[in-house]
Amino acid sequence: RDGQVNVTLALRQPGSSIKPLTYALAVERGYKTTDKILDAPISFPQPAPAPPYTPKNYDNKFHGWVTLRQALANSYNIPAIKILNSLGVDNLALFAQRMGITTWNDPSRWGLALTLGSNEVKMTDLAVAYGAIANSGYRQSLTPILKIYNFKNQLIFSARPSPYQVVSPATAYIITNILSDNAARAPAFGYRSYLNLSPHQVAVKTGTSNGMRDNWTIGYTSDYLAAVWVGNNDYSPMSRVASGITGASPIWNKTMKLLLQKLKKPHHFPVPNDIIKTKVCYTINTPDCPQCQIIKTEVFARGAQPKNPCPKPALIKKPGI
Repeated sequence: RDGQVNVTLALRQPGSSIKPLTYALAVERGYKTTDKILDAPISFPQPAPAPPYTPKNYDNKFHGWVTLRQALANSYNIPAIKILNSLGVDNLALFAQRMGITTWNDPSRWGLALTLGSNEVKMTDLAVAYGAIANSGYRQSLTPILKIYNFKNQLIFSARPSPYQVVSPATAYIITNILSDNAARAPAFGYRSYLNLSPHQVAVKTGTSNGMRDNWTIGYTSDYLAAVWVGNNDYSPMSRVASGITGASPIWNKTMKLLLQKLKKPHHFPVPNDIIKTKVCYTINTPDCPQCQIIKTEVFARGAQPKNPCPKPALIKKPGI
């Protein structure tokens, strides 16, 4: 009986693989990759008699002030919870439905842990949601049969996809840019993890549910998307999957390499017209300033890049004046 389970349609917890939807909604609402969130201990009151909700990071550490890029790339839980708290749980649930999640239809089960993957999803739905980001913000239903020919090689059926826009191309690109930033996720995953398919630019996110019952890796290029789940059909926990970088990731890595080996040149995501890349001062979130110590190139929706003037150099008094 266990072998007859179709896991692609089963309800499983997505873990942190659901976080890109939270951040996509945040970017749609005006958040920027350079915005800083304090990753520090926090508790949220719950209706009595429930105790306060006190989220923790997967590594049981706190990382201080982190940018939105760092928070998503390293999959820190507390920043994701804080962002969702500012956006509103109901707004994320409705946004996820728009992106393709069909199983979040019971508001009594929605809470801040929604962004950590507390509510079950179908793998097929998660693929549609990620596909919308991969397709520059256009949602496309899964189409298992593209064409049918009869015995005379005559075309008798041809699918007619009808994609429609669910997020802006700029938002989709910003999320893709973060998920394909190997340097940004290195503190949590290292530079040489299974997620790095250099020289190809590939966007990818992992997820592991509480209790180690579900382990995911979902990633995509402009043309391919691969979603991998590892777990037990009877919902028993796994013993050898310790994090998002094991379990599903090696399978995903091999799958994507097979898909990409036919390419004649390294894959890179096309940059939409409403995206601007500019150098910014990470310490004070301004344009590139001569006195800035940390300068990085960031991506913004056109018109949303930092415009604050550089601070004036501090006046230094000379001795005797």
